[in-house]
Amino acid sequence: MSWQDELQKLDAELASGRVSADEYRQRRDAILAGNTGGGPAAPAGGSFPPPVRWQAVPPPEPEKTQYIAPVQPPVQAQPQQNADKTQVVSVNGGGPAQPNPDATQVVPGSGGFPQPNYGGGQFPQAAGWQQSGPSNAAPPPWVTDQESYSAPSWNQGPEVFDSAAESSGKGKKIAGIVIVLLLVVGLGVAGFFFFTGKKNDEAQPPPEQISTPATPTTKPLQDPPSQKPDAGASADSIYGPLPGTERPGGGQFDLAKMAAQKLMVGKTTEALTAGAMTEATLSTSVDGKNTISIMAMTVSDQTAAGKVATAYYQDMTALKENKDLSYKGVKVLADTGKKVFRAAYVYYNKMIVVEVFTSDTGDGAEKQFKEILKNQLEFAPPTAR
Repeated sequence: MSWQDELQKLDAELASGRVSADEYRQRRDAILAGNTGGGPAAPAGGSFPPPVRWQAVPPPEPEKTQYIAPVQPPVQAQPQQNADKTQVVSVNGGGPAQPNPDATQVVPGSGGFPQPNYGGGQFPQAAGWQQSGPSNAAPPPWVTDQESYSAPSWNQGPEVFDSAAESSGKGKKIAGIVIVLLLVVGLGVAGFFFFTGKKNDEAQPPPEQISTPATPTTKPLQDPPSQKPDAGASADSIYGPLPGTERPGGGQFDLAKMAAQKLMVGKTTEALTAGAMTEATLSTSVDGKNTISIMAMTVSDQTAAGKVATAYYQDMTALKENKDLSYKGVKVLADTGKKVFRAAYVYYNKMIVVEVFTSDTGDGAEKQFKEILKNQLEFAPPTAR
């Protein structure tokens, strides 16, 4: 970065308020002093040319522009003491002379362009310059109205930034005061509402808390296998053979024989009578300590079979529904000790009962019941769901 760029960067920092005026002068003098001295010498034998050395020399005398007021007689140009000066003369032959910007003469050394005069002073040194107060400088050539022209007042140097920094500092102080006032007012309002609300809370009794019982989530019942055509007779509606050894007491039954052996009792027997039961089949076996039974009862139609199933559930008051084992259209009942498991469902015009009970402890009966029920539903799935 050249020293001119460093000065421009320093001016920008001063204008933005990041440096003070004193720091600005010190850094500016350091940059100018560094410019007058030679930079570090390049390494010997390097391929780069030696750095350019800047030396401070007094600035050359700037070109001056002299404006001569018009007079009555033809104007005689004053002898020029400097070959680079520009002489402006009036082109009016007589009478009150009016300055004409087109009559500016450019003398050799001015580069071929008119040089306006803004007060005749020389340009400032590096320390800055300023001009204040009224000025008698002549207007530039492009201004034709002399009466309305006023010479500009130029201010330059760190003093300008000093005033800007002071103004910025005042603005920050005012902003800080405003923020403090807003905070005080906000705290006051917040405190007012806080203490007022606290008093109201103390005055009013707390509302009674009403506890809403949590709604239990119910597990959806599992779907049974898809329906199949009617197998026909009750004996053909039972899958087999059952695991284990055949148990005595199974076979074909009519309503009277069932009532005599008390295979069905209570409301179930009444529903079978009302539904005009024609025949029934019981398949039973013993597998270890588990007793397995599947019974199918045929009535007049599917509606009558549904009434028999409802009556059967009403007679099983000692058992509770087990939804984890149930299917849609197949309700499973069990005791709390997991020793008895029963299920009933409708299969066309027949009501079918699946049962497993055990004298053993543990979950052996439950596992075997799940397996037997699954096989029976796959063989004769429910038709009422």
